[in-house]
Amino acid sequence: MENKKRVFTVLCIDGGGVRGVIPARILQEIEERTGKPIVELFDMIGGTSTGAIIGGCLLAPDPKNPSKPRFTAKETLSFYHNLAGKVFPEMRFKGIRKLSTGALYDPKPLEDGLKAHLGDLKMKDMLTSFLIPAADIKNFKPVWITHLKDQKDKSKEGWDSMLLRDAVRVATSAPTYFPARYVETTPNEETPNIKHRHALIDGGFFGGNAMQHLLAQAQKIAPPDAEIVVVHIGTGSPDNNMSPDEFNAFGPLGLVSPANGNILMSLVIKMSMRDCENDMRDEIGDRLFSFDDGVNPKNDPNSPSISMDDAREDNLKRLEKHAEKIIKDNNGEMDRLCSLLKHREFAEERHLESQDAIQKLTDKMAATNTVKGLMRLYMRIVNFSIGKEIPKPAPDDGEIKALVGKLTEHHKAEIDRIYRVMLDKKQHQNKILNAFKEAGENITDITKKIFVEPFKADPPPPANNDNKPPSSNTNNPPKRDGHKPGP
Repeated sequence: MENKKRVFTVLCIDGGGVRGVIPARILQEIEERTGKPIVELFDMIGGTSTGAIIGGCLLAPDPKNPSKPRFTAKETLSFYHNLAGKVFPEMRFKGIRKLSTGALYDPKPLEDGLKAHLGDLKMKDMLTSFLIPAADIKNFKPVWITHLKDQKDKSKEGWDSMLLRDAVRVATSAPTYFPARYVETTPNEETPNIKHRHALIDGGFFGGNAMQHLLAQAQKIAPPDAEIVVVHIGTGSPDNNMSPDEFNAFGPLGLVSPANGNILMSLVIKMSMRDCENDMRDEIGDRLFSFDDGVNPKNDPNSPSISMDDAREDNLKRLEKHAEKIIKDNNGEMDRLCSLLKHREFAEERHLESQDAIQKLTDKMAATNTVKGLMRLYMRIVNFSIGKEIPKPAPDDGEIKALVGKLTEHHKAEIDRIYRVMLDKKQHQNKILNAFKEAGENITDITKKIFVEPFKADPPPPANNDNKPPSSNTNNPPKRDGHKPGP
C-alpha cells in the first residue's frame, strides 16, 4: 500500500475479560513504534466487552490538556494488572454465589475502577469516533452505543449523553459474570429532566460482526478520496481442537462453564468473527490487518489460561508474553501497519496542500473572461500535469505549474470536472448574450420604424421671395427697427 495515499483508519478490539491484556500490549507496541498515541493514529475505534474498557481509556481526554488522551496504552495495560485481581478475586464456591445472586462477581470493584479512571466523562467527550456493541434485554435487539466525532447525535436514544463509565460497564456485563443494570441517557439536552432508561448487557453475542459494522459506518463518514484501513486486535480466543467425543463429554453445563472458557459462546463468537474477517478480506484486501492467535493450554504448558476471569498475576504475565509472541510472529505486518499509520499525517498534510491548490486554480479559471481564455488555461493545467512543456510560455506559468504539482490524483480528476462545469456555464452565458444582442438589434430597427421615421420633417420647399404671402401669424409680429414708436 502506498503511504502517500490518504487513509481513514479503523480499530476493532475484541472482548475476552482479563485477556484484554493482549490487545493492550499490542497497542502499546504500536504506540512505541509510531511515537504517537492511539487516538492520533485511528479515526474510529470500536470495542466489544473488555475492548470497550481499552477504547474508553485510550479515547478519554486529559483534564489538563483536553486535546490529548488521558492514558497511554502502557498505562491502560497497567490498569489490568492493578484492577483485575479486585474485579475477579479468587473465591471458593463460585457456583453457590452464582445461584444466590445471578452473577459470579460483585460489580462494585469494576464500577469503582471505571469511575476513578473515567470520571464523569460522556460519550460525546471522546477524542475520536467510538462505538460499543450492547444487547438490549428489554427489547431483545442489538444496539450500538455510538459517538461520531464532529457529527450531531441523530440517535433517538441520545447515546452521546451517556456516561462513558456506564457505557463501558454495560459492555462488560457478560452473563453469569456481572449482573445486568439500567443506565440512562438524555435524548434532548433542552429537556434534561426527561431520561431514557436502557437495560443493556455485553454485546459479545453479536460482537463477531463488529468489524463489518465499523467498516459500514466508516464508509458513511470517511472522506471520498480516502482508503479505509481496518485493524483488528484479538484477545487470544480459545483454540479448541476437539473430537466429537471430547465435545460431547463436556455436557450442557460444561459447554457454558467459565472454567472451560465458555466453549459454546466462544465457538459462536469465533465462528462469526472468522466468517466476517474472510468477507472483509475479499472486500478490502491488504487494507485489513488482523493480530490474534489462539490460546491452547492443553497443547502448550506456557500458554495463558483460556478463562476470561483468571486474574492471577502469573496468568496476566503469560497473557503479555502471548501478545509479544503475536507481535513477533507478525513483525512484518506490524512494520507495514506502523509505517502506514506514521505516514497518514503526511498524507493528510498533502491533501490540505492539494485542497488549497485546487481552490487557487479554480479561482483562476473563474476569472477568465472568455471561453477561449478558459480553454487555454485548462490546456496549460493538463500539460503541466503530464509533464509536457508549453510552446508559448505565459507570465504566470511558474505559478500554475507549482499549483498543479501539488494536486493529488483525486483533485486532478476534480479539476477536470470543475473545468467542464465552468465551460458549460460560460458557453451558456455567451449564447444568452448573443441572443440579447440580436434581440437588441431587432428592437432598435422596430423602434426606428415606429417612433422615429414617421416624425421626420419633410424637406423645405425651394425659396421664392416674390410670391411669398405676408405672414398671418399674429403671435410673431414683424420686427421693427430700434426707434421708439411715436405718440
